[in-house]
Amino acid sequence: GQLSGVIWVLPSIMDNSTDDYRIQSFDLDTQMLLKTALKDPSSVNLEKVSSIIVDQSLKDQVFSKEAGRICYTIVQAEAKQNNGNVFRRNLLNRLQQEFKGREETRGRSLQEWVCYVTFICNIFDYLKVNNMPMVALVHPVFDCLIRLAQPDALMNEEEV
Repeated sequence: GQLSGVIWVLPSIMDNSTDDYRIQSFDLDTQMLLKTALKDPSSVNLEKVSSIIVDQSLKDQVFSKEAGRICYTIVQAEAKQNNGNVFRRNLLNRLQQEFKGREETRGRSLQEWVCYVTFICNIFDYLKVNNMPMVALVHPVFDCLIRLAQPDALMNEEEV
């Protein structure tokens, strides 16, 4: 219900330590991979990292809210380290793939669809290029939000 959403917001406001991303839902190897990506992105396979983050975001609504912050940190770390954008590029490609199949996703699993919208909006919110929103995401985000405002979605509690 609505209360559970409120309860999840509180811890993230109160704790600002960068070490405490919610990655406990992953197995230990994956947690290590993500922790390394956050600190030393050039030492890991960033394509794999972006896939793991997207896959988890589509399954786990709590994580889909957290993922923007994680992605932002990896993007910043990679840019600082070697001016790279491998992670961001892979992330965008994957988001665009998922966007192409969005109606199919929605038909298959409303929860996955809601997670996708949460995730893409979160990424849009966090990832900026020169302090501007990423142009590649403007249309998909707008499209997803318009889709949520359609009559069939408004009758559906999960999407509201």
